[in-house]
Amino acid sequence: MNGKICGLAHIGLFVENIERTKKFYHDVLEFNTLYECEIDDADGKTQIAFLGNGSCIIEAVRFAHPAKRPDGIVDHIALQVRNIEAVRDSLLEKGVRFESEDIVFNGAVFPNGSKWILFRGPDGEHLELNEVL
Repeated sequence: MNGKICGLAHIGLFVENIERTKKFYHDVLEFNTLYECEIDDADGKTQIAFLGNGSCIIEAVRFAHPAKRPDGIVDHIALQVRNIEAVRDSLLEKGVRFESEDIVFNGAVFPNGSKWILFRGPDGEHLELNEVL
């Protein structure tokens, strides 16, 4: 099976208050909550809410110990793919350097889990290949 980039998967947004963010996107922009989860790790509990309206999906992430960031920061752009391994291999052949050697799988992100791997664009922007299972 050949890999293929299919479009935009979501835009990641780091937030200070997940409930306030959900309320704004629901009430002001008419987004719906598509999926929510909490992930416990060594740094505490991370809250994630995927908010969608049409083909636009925002991944709101609230870390347990968020660092203050300047206004206007978009964390990453996630590209929806089929067969993430094939897409990664194709990009490696084109000289793309990934931030890790391995594709990450997390079963808590979306009902059947998802896989992702990060790399940088030409201006240092964070880009993600993302396959929802």
